[in-house]
Amino acid sequence: MNCTKMKFKYSLIAVTIVLIFTGCASNNEQVKKNQPVKAKTTDEIPISTELKNNSDSVVEDRIKELKLQLIMNGVPGEWFDKQMQNETFQIHCNINQYFQNAAEKQTDHDKKYDVLWYFTRMGVDAKIEKGKPFIEKHIEMFDRVEAKHGIHKELIAAIIGIETNFADQRQRGKFFAFNSLVSQYIFTNRIKFAVREITALYKFSQMTGHPPQYFTSSYAGAIGWGQFIPSSLTAFFIDSNNIDDDIDPFSIEDTIFSVENYLYGNKLSAENIDDYESKYNAVFAYNHSDVYVKAVLYIYEGLRDYFSPEEPDIHPEQ
Repeated sequence: MNCTKMKFKYSLIAVTIVLIFTGCASNNEQVKKNQPVKAKTTDEIPISTELKNNSDSVVEDRIKELKLQLIMNGVPGEWFDKQMQNETFQIHCNINQYFQNAAEKQTDHDKKYDVLWYFTRMGVDAKIEKGKPFIEKHIEMFDRVEAKHGIHKELIAAIIGIETNFADQRQRGKFFAFNSLVSQYIFTNRIKFAVREITALYKFSQMTGHPPQYFTSSYAGAIGWGQFIPSSLTAFFIDSNNIDDDIDPFSIEDTIFSVENYLYGNKLSAENIDDYESKYNAVFAYNHSDVYVKAVLYIYEGLRDYFSPEEPDIHPEQ
């Protein structure tokens, strides 16, 4: 495979900017845990067929469009340039393939597989067992959060279990959120989504003091142990101790409180926690997938049976 380094020069507001793209990352070229990220040399940059089939001018035009839309959203152009020139920046030309292969899409939309296949792939029964010590380890935190609005700790844990296998370090994220979102703008039809989420990523980065490169993510740009997209981070993510400048999506405690905050913000509370439809709707807001919601509620029921088993009906002898 031939390798190259692409430089795009474009003028915006009478300023010429040089963008150095470190090329299209292959499936194995995302963030590597515990390894420093180095700037790629020209011999290390694989260029996929998809990118080769797009002229430099086409990609350049998309970048110019993206930057202009972000500026209109209040994102400084200098901030955007800085991220593009960062040594961690790469384009993922095959980003759309990840969406096409998503288990939820293959089950809900494509109808290639059924619920049983999804449950098996997600390992829902294993997650119930793993969720038990997870809740026990953080029981004080879960008791605190459940006391807020009556949302069961088992439901909060079930979501974290599906999203990142209960904050498993291996699920921290193999992409950088900024790279993923820029790639989505260029190579998918998620244009409005990408603009909105990069704007939110800028705001959340400014709010927390963490650089964008701190936020590793899924291929979709979802961040942290609860897999919040940036706009959900700005809307729902909170610190467990109400310290605004200490918010961290990679804090288990903050994630527990923020998942609860998301569910409460989507009309779930002590008043309707025992109503199946109310739980379904709140979890569906978290991820618009029927099979995802069913998996979460299955894990929830398994954990609920363990931590809060229903008392059997005892009838006195007549």
